Amino acid sequence: MTLSKLILLSLILIASKVYSQLPDILQNTSWKQEGYDRILIIKDSTYSYFNSNEYNCTLLVEGDFKGRFKVIDIENNNLILNPGGIVNYRFKKINYTPSICNNKITVNRNYVTNFKSFWQTFNDNYAFFDKRKINWNEIYRKYIPKIEEIKTEKEFAMILNEIITKFQDGHINLEIPISIIEKAKSSKKKKHSISKKQIQSDIVNKYIENPKSYNRVITWGKLKNKNIGYIGISDMNDFANYVPEKFQNSDKFDSIFNSVKNLASPLEYFQDEVDGVNKILPLIKKDLDKTHGIILDLRFNGGGYETVALELLSHFINEERKIISIKAKKKNGFTSTQNITLRPKEKSTKEIYLFTSPFTASAAEIFALGSLYYPNFKIYGSKSSGIFSEILWKELPIGWEFSLSNEIYLDPTGKIYEGEGIPIDYKFYYSKNKFKFHQSFYSTKNIKDKLLENFFNSTF
Repeated sequence: MTLSKLILLSLILIASKVYSQLPDILQNTSWKQEGYDRILIIKDSTYSYFNSNEYNCTLLVEGDFKGRFKVIDIENNNLILNPGGIVNYRFKKINYTPSICNNKITVNRNYVTNFKSFWQTFNDNYAFFDKRKINWNEIYRKYIPKIEEIKTEKEFAMILNEIITKFQDGHINLEIPISIIEKAKSSKKKKHSISKKQIQSDIVNKYIENPKSYNRVITWGKLKNKNIGYIGISDMNDFANYVPEKFQNSDKFDSIFNSVKNLASPLEYFQDEVDGVNKILPLIKKDLDKTHGIILDLRFNGGGYETVALELLSHFINEERKIISIKAKKKNGFTSTQNITLRPKEKSTKEIYLFTSPFTASAAEIFALGSLYYPNFKIYGSKSSGIFSEILWKELPIGWEFSLSNEIYLDPTGKIYEGEGIPIDYKFYYSKNKFKFHQSFYSTKNIKDKLLENFFNSTF
């Protein structure tokens, strides 16, 4: 057997797990999800998951039930499932499948119908009209006459783009076929822009003594000439222990990682991500055990899996606390609030200096949100992006996919930071323009991390 086959076989074994069987009570049943407007149909050991409203019903995903959902509770006509994240999904049993979901899917190019489907989905599921200062009824009144007059898909796409731009919400996306609207060509600024990967590498090379890394997602070491640890985390994903150490820095990394990831079921993969965190964090903390404190740098972290974020956080806290509450928007109100309690992996009282920026987003912000009421954490930098919800993907009758924010994350006092970002203890200005943000780390061509140097000199 070749070396590559041996590696793949060993990695397949890492990803293999056994999950509980599907309860008999779920066999051949249909359910409607609260706050997400999705239909779940279970037949034998398989499931089909649909996005649904009165205008269309489209298949989102299907497959093996026990590899996709963990049953949390089932009682009478109520079902709670977990898909691998921190948010549990609530379902109500229905005795029929909506007729629209039984029809053969056809593309409906009627622009009025598509606009009404788009508007209704936001109306029923988007959670932040007030926060984003959007009068959704006024949007309908203003744009429906324009929709009735348009003749082409390009015109329709331009109107939808105009509407979603008003939100300034990084979790709202519209996937339009390239044949309709070409993606914007790179500007001169983008051509000369420096990647976050390059900036992170330059910071580590200049300021960190004997740095180590794992899975290209986390780098650590001790600051030069100062007994402070440094941990830079670039994403809240890709922690799964799929790639042997000798291939960590090779060109084969991505192909090996993805080959194993693609063989795992969703629940297996999420568990592998958590296991990866719990494999590497004790080693990192051992390396930095003698330091007086640790910088956790999330300035370039655009998110990933909230499960990974909170698993990471659990390694830096010293007591069990309720850290977050979550609820999802539904047509007439919200789902029941789910409280998230975090337990420490091992008690840690070490001072943590959390670095954030306007490009600390999504799951990285959930890490910061969870840290707010732990006294050993202090936050340095600029407020985070202000987008916490999971991305809820939907589809128009015309076949275009779009997404929105339907979940509200609250701190233990009930405060919401959507649109505002996580507050800062020691403020440092960063531009919200990504190009300017990246350029701010360089004085001419030389790296100069002003926040880190101010921290060195204790100017806060």
